Amino acid sequence: MADAATTMLFGRWQEFRMARLAAVVVGALSVAPALGQMMMLPPGTRRAPSPRPSGCAAQGSGNSSTTYVYRMASLPPNVEYPAHCSDLGGVRVRFNDPCAWAHGAAQLTVAHFDGMCKGATRVIHWHDGADEWGYVHRGKLQTYVTSPDGLPWPNSNNVLTRHGVWYFPRGWLHGLTCLTPESEGGCVFSIVFSGPVSVPIDNHNLDTTLAQAPDHVAAAAMSVSVDVLRRMRPTFAGSAGPVNATPSSSPLVTMLAKGLCSPECPTLQETRAAPAAVEALAAEKTVEMPGGVLLHQIRTDQFPFSATMSQERTELPPGGLRPIVWVANADGLLVVTSGVITLSVQGGLAGSSNPAEAHEAFTAHDLRPGDVAYLPVGRAYWFQESTGKASASAITVFNVGEWQSVELADSLALLPAWAVSSNLHQARHEPLEHVYMM
Repeated sequence: MADAATTMLFGRWQEFRMARLAAVVVGALSVAPALGQMMMLPPGTRRAPSPRPSGCAAQGSGNSSTTYVYRMASLPPNVEYPAHCSDLGGVRVRFNDPCAWAHGAAQLTVAHFDGMCKGATRVIHWHDGADEWGYVHRGKLQTYVTSPDGLPWPNSNNVLTRHGVWYFPRGWLHGLTCLTPESEGGCVFSIVFSGPVSVPIDNHNLDTTLAQAPDHVAAAAMSVSVDVLRRMRPTFAGSAGPVNATPSSSPLVTMLAKGLCSPECPTLQETRAAPAAVEALAAEKTVEMPGGVLLHQIRTDQFPFSATMSQERTELPPGGLRPIVWVANADGLLVVTSGVITLSVQGGLAGSSNPAEAHEAFTAHDLRPGDVAYLPVGRAYWFQESTGKASASAITVFNVGEWQSVELADSLALLPAWAVSSNLHQARHEPLEHVYMM
């Protein structure tokens, strides 16, 4: 009886909600005769945001965490929901500890969701301090986000498959639903945030916001009567706090109401004009590197809605090397997506108390899917498939829309050869023979 009553109340709430939104959408469409025309979107950012405090007890050189790698894949999940998608072992969520690397001063953080299945939703929420970039490892994912001012659309609804990406600006209400059943492996995705604090701190769930509001305030937000709200409240009242992302408090993941995804989950009209999520084939620009290495790049030029974040997806053949590079205008966060890689970063976050770190090489071996690395702005790095027997891949997400890579090989070829030779302490100048890397 309780389930039937809840379903009936949900249906009535949906009727109220859709009636109210219909007027809003019609009004927005009348203002813009054709959303197919490209709306005026801000250009992609070209300078990393000013560093912000992480709230770690010690930050900067006073924090002893000198590593720039976080082996997240080998750590237990931060949050688990074993009752959801049990055939996949339950939903598992991992996020990195910002205080455990880069002296607590990293300007990007990450979360990884595994074991999601058809009907599992990332609860509707927003972030107060970080833009969000998402990447689909496996499965089909429905994304939805609303605009605070109706531009470039009232809302964007998109379906993504493997390698698809999304971008949600800070403060914008959004959510996700997995559309792939357990029998087909469900959904796996990673989310990178352009902020320095842990994911749960920056996250504001819908249920908590409404649970903490008085009945008449929550009812007004839901566009329902106070009586309807009071009948709904017992199911989410516990979300008022303390909030700790557990199933008994304000969960990160919930399942859609029973029957909503039988046989298929509800469909939403796909947003085509300046969408907030794009498939890889529609956006990636591919650059071929020596040795069969492929760089699939998405900047604001390729994904116009994404103004402040971007991505490079790297495919490495067995033994393949992503050559030395640094990014002149952005911090980066690398996520291993397949295979095994070795990564090295030259130069950490140094200060007066740790000057040697400015030029130290930080090399990590055997990074595996789900492991992550922080790449501070302007620090050279390279990575390579470790085994020589299998391929590997990784994504690197940047906190600007238009990152500027300094490819060392390309730059050296443009500099005077005699200067390069003498700067490498050669007693005699001999012409350098440029060859492709094996």
